[in-house]
Amino acid sequence: MGTKKVAVVIGATGNLGSAIVATLENAGYEIDQLWVSKNHPDASSAESYMKLPSRIDLAIYAAGINVVKPVHELAESEFDKVMNVNVRGAFLFAKAAFSGLKLSKGVFVTISSINSVFPYPNRVAYCTSKAALEGLTTQLAVEWGEYGISTHCIRLGPLERLMKSTVANASNPSALEGILEAVRKRMPQHALIPAEAVANYILTLGNGSAQWVTGAVINFDGGYTRNIYPLS
Repeated sequence: MGTKKVAVVIGATGNLGSAIVATLENAGYEIDQLWVSKNHPDASSAESYMKLPSRIDLAIYAAGINVVKPVHELAESEFDKVMNVNVRGAFLFAKAAFSGLKLSKGVFVTISSINSVFPYPNRVAYCTSKAALEGLTTQLAVEWGEYGISTHCIRLGPLERLMKSTVANASNPSALEGILEAVRKRMPQHALIPAEAVANYILTLGNGSAQWVTGAVINFDGGYTRNIYPLS
Protein backbone atom coordinates (compact mmCIF):
# COMPACT_ATOMS: atom_id res chain seq x y z
CA MET A 1 0.00 0.00 0.00
CA GLY A 2 1.25 3.49 -0.88
CA THR A 3 0.68 6.93 0.60
CA LYS A 4 -3.01 7.06 -0.28
CA LYS A 5 -5.66 6.43 2.32
CA VAL A 6 -6.29 2.71 2.62
CA ALA A 7 -9.72 1.11 2.76
CA VAL A 8 -10.77 -2.50 3.27
CA VAL A 9 -14.29 -3.37 2.12
CA ILE A 10 -15.61 -6.75 3.18
CA GLY A 11 -18.55 -7.66 0.98
CA ALA A 12 -17.07 -5.68 -1.89
CA THR A 13 -18.66 -7.79 -4.63
CA GLY A 14 -22.29 -7.24 -3.62
CA ASN A 15 -24.64 -4.61 -4.99
CA LEU A 16 -23.77 -2.17 -2.21
CA GLY A 17 -20.14 -3.19 -1.80
CA SER A 18 -19.27 -2.61 -5.44
CA ALA A 19 -20.74 0.90 -5.24
CA ILE A 20 -18.68 1.59 -2.11
CA VAL A 21 -15.50 0.42 -3.80
CA ALA A 22 -16.12 2.56 -6.90
CA THR A 23 -16.84 5.66 -4.82
CA LEU A 24 -13.76 5.26 -2.65
CA GLU A 25 -11.50 4.59 -5.62
CA ASN A 26 -12.80 7.73 -7.33
CA ALA A 27 -11.99 9.65 -4.16
CA GLY A 28 -8.39 8.42 -4.22
CA TYR A 29 -8.50 5.56 -1.74
CA GLU A 30 -6.34 2.51 -2.21
CA ILE A 31 -8.58 -0.55 -1.85
CA ASP A 32 -7.42 -3.91 -0.54
CA GLN A 33 -7.84 -5.93 -3.73
CA LEU A 34 -8.12 -9.29 -1.98
CA TRP A 35 -11.75 -8.59 -1.15
CA VAL A 36 -12.66 -7.13 -4.54
CA SER A 37 -11.99 -10.40 -6.34
CA LYS A 38 -14.86 -12.74 -7.18
CA ASN A 39 -12.74 -15.40 -5.49
CA HIS A 40 -12.53 -13.42 -2.27
CA PRO A 41 -11.97 -15.25 1.03
CA ASP A 42 -14.72 -16.45 3.33
CA ALA A 43 -15.80 -13.48 5.45
CA SER A 44 -16.73 -15.76 8.36
CA SER A 45 -13.26 -17.37 8.65
CA ALA A 46 -10.52 -15.97 10.90
CA GLU A 47 -7.84 -17.10 8.46
CA SER A 48 -9.26 -14.74 5.84
CA TYR A 49 -8.11 -11.69 7.80
CA MET A 50 -4.49 -12.68 8.39
CA LYS A 51 -3.13 -10.47 5.58
CA LEU A 52 -4.90 -7.16 6.13
CA PRO A 53 -2.93 -3.99 5.36
CA SER A 54 -0.72 -2.76 8.20
CA ARG A 55 -2.48 0.62 8.07
CA ILE A 56 -6.24 0.92 7.58
CA ASP A 57 -7.91 4.32 7.37
CA LEU A 58 -11.41 3.04 6.60
CA ALA A 59 -12.70 -0.45 7.39
CA ILE A 60 -16.16 -1.37 6.11
CA TYR A 61 -18.05 -4.55 6.84
CA ALA A 62 -20.77 -4.78 4.18
CA ALA A 63 -20.94 -8.55 3.93
CA GLY A 64 -24.35 -10.00 4.58
CA ILE A 65 -26.66 -12.83 3.60
CA ASN A 66 -30.32 -13.57 4.12
CA VAL A 67 -32.51 -16.67 4.15
CA VAL A 68 -36.21 -15.97 3.70
CA LYS A 69 -38.15 -18.76 5.43
CA PRO A 70 -40.59 -19.02 8.34
CA VAL A 71 -38.86 -20.00 11.56
CA HIS A 72 -40.42 -23.47 11.68
CA GLU A 73 -38.86 -24.25 8.28
CA LEU A 74 -35.48 -22.65 8.92
CA ALA A 75 -32.72 -25.21 9.42
CA GLU A 76 -30.15 -24.74 12.17
CA SER A 77 -27.44 -24.74 9.53
CA GLU A 78 -29.17 -21.89 7.70
CA PHE A 79 -29.49 -19.86 10.90
CA ASP A 80 -25.84 -20.49 11.70
CA LYS A 81 -24.71 -19.51 8.21
CA VAL A 82 -26.47 -16.13 8.41
CA MET A 83 -25.10 -15.44 11.89
CA ASN A 84 -21.60 -16.48 10.83
CA VAL A 85 -21.47 -14.12 7.85
CA ASN A 86 -23.43 -11.22 9.30
CA VAL A 87 -22.02 -11.14 12.85
CA ARG A 88 -19.09 -13.49 13.36
CA GLY A 89 -17.36 -12.11 10.29
CA ALA A 90 -17.74 -8.54 11.54
CA PHE A 91 -16.24 -9.54 14.89
CA LEU A 92 -13.30 -11.29 13.22
CA PHE A 93 -12.72 -8.33 10.90
CA ALA A 94 -12.80 -5.85 13.78
CA LYS A 95 -10.36 -7.96 15.76
CA ALA A 96 -7.92 -8.26 12.87
CA ALA A 97 -8.27 -4.64 11.69
CA PHE A 98 -7.72 -3.09 15.11
CA SER A 99 -3.98 -2.57 14.83
CA GLY A 100 -4.29 -0.98 11.38
CA LEU A 101 -7.12 1.28 12.52
CA LYS A 102 -5.21 2.24 15.67
CA LEU A 103 -2.23 3.29 13.59
CA SER A 104 -4.32 5.68 11.49
CA LYS A 105 -6.96 6.59 14.09
CA GLY A 106 -9.31 5.27 11.48
CA VAL A 107 -12.99 4.65 10.93
CA PHE A 108 -14.89 1.36 11.25
CA VAL A 109 -18.29 1.08 9.50
CA THR A 110 -20.87 -1.70 9.56
CA ILE A 111 -24.05 -2.11 7.53
CA SER A 112 -27.15 -3.04 9.50
CA SER A 113 -30.79 -2.98 8.39
CA ILE A 114 -34.07 -1.45 9.44
CA ASN A 115 -35.11 -5.08 9.95
CA SER A 116 -33.20 -5.01 13.23
CA VAL A 117 -35.99 -2.91 14.75
CA PHE A 118 -38.73 -3.15 12.09
CA PRO A 119 -38.65 -6.83 11.18
CA TYR A 120 -40.24 -8.36 8.11
CA PRO A 121 -41.76 -11.86 8.33
CA ASN A 122 -39.67 -14.94 7.53
CA ARG A 123 -36.33 -13.31 8.31
CA VAL A 124 -35.59 -14.44 11.85
CA ALA A 125 -31.88 -15.12 11.26
CA TYR A 126 -31.31 -11.91 9.34
CA CYS A 127 -33.13 -9.67 11.84
CA THR A 128 -31.36 -11.30 14.77
CA SER A 129 -27.97 -10.94 13.13
CA LYS A 130 -28.43 -7.26 12.35
CA ALA A 131 -29.49 -6.46 15.91
CA ALA A 132 -26.33 -8.19 17.12
CA LEU A 133 -24.21 -6.28 14.60
CA GLU A 134 -25.51 -2.99 15.97
CA GLY A 135 -24.53 -4.09 19.47
CA LEU A 136 -21.04 -4.97 18.28
CA THR A 137 -20.54 -1.61 16.60
CA THR A 138 -21.74 0.47 19.54
CA GLN A 139 -19.62 -1.54 21.98
CA LEU A 140 -16.51 -0.97 19.88
CA ALA A 141 -17.05 2.79 20.10
CA VAL A 142 -16.61 2.52 23.86
CA GLU A 143 -13.66 0.15 23.68
CA TRP A 144 -11.79 1.89 20.86
CA GLY A 145 -12.46 5.52 21.71
CA GLU A 146 -9.19 5.93 23.59
CA TYR A 147 -7.31 4.97 20.41
CA GLY A 148 -9.01 7.59 18.27
CA ILE A 149 -11.00 5.03 16.27
CA SER A 150 -14.61 5.93 15.51
CA THR A 151 -17.29 3.35 14.75
CA HIS A 152 -20.49 3.86 12.80
CA CYS A 153 -23.41 1.58 12.04
CA ILE A 154 -25.67 2.33 9.09
CA ARG A 155 -29.18 0.98 9.62
CA LEU A 156 -30.03 0.68 5.98
CA GLY A 157 -33.47 1.04 4.44
CA PRO A 158 -34.73 -0.22 1.07
CA LEU A 159 -32.16 -0.07 -1.71
CA GLU A 160 -33.03 -0.01 -5.38
CA ARG A 161 -32.05 -3.66 -5.67
CA LEU A 162 -32.74 -6.61 -3.35
CA MET A 163 -29.82 -8.43 -1.78
CA LYS A 164 -28.63 -11.26 -4.01
CA SER A 165 -29.07 -13.78 -1.20
CA THR A 166 -32.59 -12.59 -0.42
CA VAL A 167 -33.66 -13.79 -3.84
CA ALA A 168 -31.39 -16.84 -4.00
CA ASN A 169 -32.28 -18.17 -0.55
CA ALA A 170 -36.01 -17.45 -0.50
CA SER A 171 -38.27 -20.46 -0.06
CA ASN A 172 -40.77 -18.74 -2.37
CA PRO A 173 -38.88 -16.34 -4.68
CA SER A 174 -42.02 -15.46 -6.64
CA ALA A 175 -43.46 -13.87 -3.50
CA LEU A 176 -40.71 -11.27 -3.68
CA GLU A 177 -41.92 -10.02 -7.04
CA GLY A 178 -43.21 -6.51 -6.76
CA ILE A 179 -41.86 -5.96 -3.26
CA LEU A 180 -39.62 -3.08 -4.30
CA GLU A 181 -42.47 -1.32 -6.04
CA ALA A 182 -44.69 -1.70 -2.97
CA VAL A 183 -41.95 -0.31 -0.75
CA ARG A 184 -41.25 2.55 -3.15
CA LYS A 185 -44.84 3.72 -2.75
CA ARG A 186 -44.31 3.98 1.02
CA MET A 187 -41.11 5.99 0.69
CA PRO A 188 -41.70 9.71 1.32
CA GLN A 189 -39.64 10.49 -1.79
CA HIS A 190 -41.44 7.76 -3.80
CA ALA A 191 -38.00 6.49 -4.70
CA LEU A 192 -35.70 3.76 -3.40
CA ILE A 193 -32.22 4.41 -2.06
CA PRO A 194 -29.37 4.31 -4.60
CA ALA A 195 -26.37 2.32 -3.44
CA GLU A 196 -24.21 5.27 -4.48
CA ALA A 197 -25.91 7.47 -1.88
CA VAL A 198 -24.83 5.07 0.87
CA ALA A 199 -21.33 4.97 -0.56
CA ASN A 200 -21.10 8.77 -0.53
CA TYR A 201 -22.18 8.83 3.11
CA ILE A 202 -19.47 6.33 3.97
CA LEU A 203 -16.97 8.53 2.14
CA THR A 204 -18.02 11.39 4.41
CA LEU A 205 -17.53 9.22 7.49
CA GLY A 206 -14.08 8.31 6.23
CA ASN A 207 -12.87 11.91 6.24
CA GLY A 208 -13.10 11.97 10.04
CA SER A 209 -15.71 14.69 10.33
CA ALA A 210 -18.09 12.38 12.20
CA GLN A 211 -15.64 11.40 14.93
CA TRP A 212 -17.89 12.74 17.66
CA VAL A 213 -20.90 10.68 16.63
CA THR A 214 -18.96 7.47 17.15
CA GLY A 215 -21.11 4.57 18.29
CA ALA A 216 -24.20 5.91 16.57
CA VAL A 217 -26.63 3.74 14.65
CA ILE A 218 -27.91 5.95 11.83
CA ASN A 219 -31.24 5.32 10.12
CA PHE A 220 -30.39 5.59 6.44
CA ASP A 221 -33.88 4.90 5.13
CA GLY A 222 -35.19 8.07 3.51
CA GLY A 223 -37.78 8.41 6.28
CA TYR A 224 -39.35 5.05 5.40
CA THR A 225 -39.64 3.86 8.99
CA ARG A 226 -41.13 7.21 10.08
CA ASN A 227 -43.80 7.34 7.41
CA ILE A 228 -47.26 6.10 8.40
CA TYR A 229 -48.88 7.27 5.17
CA PRO A 230 -50.72 6.05 3.25
CA LEU A 231 -52.90 4.55 5.97
CA SER A 232 -54.17 1.76 3.76
